[in-house]
Amino acid sequence: MKRISLLAVLTWLIIVAVSPLGADAALAIPQPGSQFYVLDQADVLDAATEQTIVQTSADLQQKTKAQIVVVTITSLNGAAPEEYALAILRGWGIGDKSLNNGLLLLVSPAERVARIEVGYGLEGALPDAKTGQIQDTLMIPYFQNNDYNQGILNGYSAIVREVAKEYQVTVATVSPQSPAEVPATDLPLPLWAKILIGLLILLLIYLDLRFFNGFILGMIISMLSRGRGGGFGGGGGSGGGGGSTRRW
Repeated sequence: MKRISLLAVLTWLIIVAVSPLGADAALAIPQPGSQFYVLDQADVLDAATEQTIVQTSADLQQKTKAQIVVVTITSLNGAAPEEYALAILRGWGIGDKSLNNGLLLLVSPAERVARIEVGYGLEGALPDAKTGQIQDTLMIPYFQNNDYNQGILNGYSAIVREVAKEYQVTVATVSPQSPAEVPATDLPLPLWAKILIGLLILLLIYLDLRFFNGFILGMIISMLSRGRGGGFGGGGGSGGGGGSTRRW
């Protein structure tokens, strides 16, 4: 009898550990704020942007039942961005329960990672490629200049437009700024400096091939390949239809 009880307990623990619900419960995610549609733990949004998000999301929900939420955090607490975003999407109950049309825009400035998590009901309007494009063209250029307020507002506005188009409703949104308008923080290198850097790189490659049989070059290529692979991702699962992850 004791063996049966012990086996039952072990079976239950395994099920909880491997199930999505168990994974969500193990994550220390933040609780919704009083405004629900926006939580700025990283303190990168100004008051006007927060108010825009709250008012626009409320209008969108009233017309479509879809919910778009923006969350900035100080840390993922060691979790993968896909796992963390999905836990918030489920834990907060974002989107209509039957339509599963919730979306979370998650940004962790300190860890330089962003995730757009999309519920199944919005997957047609916002497939992975579309959310990735929104991040690449409208958000990441601003994040690279530490302008998280404008980058998030850009991405949020583009998402709202796609959802409104899907439901054939009109929702007032701000127009995203063109990436060309992002102020440059670094001056471009002069031509002589570029030539000098190129010659130095060629010299280093020659020395590596001559004395180290290309070991250093191979190690650098391997590191760069791993870095590119970690910057993009697609998600999905119970409660989430897909999405995209970006690092900068």
